[in-house]
Amino acid sequence: MITFVTEPQAQEVLQYQTDIQGNSYTIFDQEIVKFNAASKEEFRYSNKLLGNISILDVTNPLRPLIFYEDVQKLVITDNTLSKQNQQVINFEDLSMFQIKCVATSRIDNGTWVYDQESLQIVKLNRTLERVVETGNLLQLLHLSEFHPTKMVEKSGYLYVYCPVNGFLIFDIYGTFYKTIPITEVAVWNIIDEQILYVKHRESFVYHLKDFVSEPLATTYPKSNKILWIDKQYLYHGEGNEVFKTPLIAPKK
Repeated sequence: MITFVTEPQAQEVLQYQTDIQGNSYTIFDQEIVKFNAASKEEFRYSNKLLGNISILDVTNPLRPLIFYEDVQKLVITDNTLSKQNQQVINFEDLSMFQIKCVATSRIDNGTWVYDQESLQIVKLNRTLERVVETGNLLQLLHLSEFHPTKMVEKSGYLYVYCPVNGFLIFDIYGTFYKTIPITEVAVWNIIDEQILYVKHRESFVYHLKDFVSEPLATTYPKSNKILWIDKQYLYHGEGNEVFKTPLIAPKK
């Protein structure tokens, strides 16, 4: 069954996310609209001076990260997406000029970043000091290329996804742990001990304890854009509308 998620907006939906509190976030070029668990609009955020939104990280719903890659700036706000309580980090002031990915750290409210210029992952603390640096990952991991598109910290590990390499996992000290060679993933999410992901428009769950992937059954219009996945639903969009369809795990 396909369920309508949010009221149509004036613009095309480019990204969509849910958080651990059941809130959802519809992301357009330059605006974020936050809905509560009852799909009622609560807050909006936009900053046209910074341009288009590249990444939204709501792993910590009380401390969302909004990254603007084109201007190399990161906005850290609160659960109301308030401009009054926001912090703006200009990476160029930190001598970092090619940040490609960001992720929040719930352990200490620090921020993980991937610096393409130095080919390393760096963790900044709340005063923007470098507290973790992995070093050149091409050299350390003997990779021919490394172009991460998303990072998420979860349960003491940092999951870094590269379309060519798959999931590269690091501990909270920046030490490489292992690779999960699942490539060409469209969207993904980590809940409990599972990675939920969509590959070639098919949904799967990867069990981190058993190291096994299983397909998840669902039905949706193949013309719709895949936006997000969580433990219960696959979210997809058409133009300015967002829909969800239930995910069905295989019977044991």
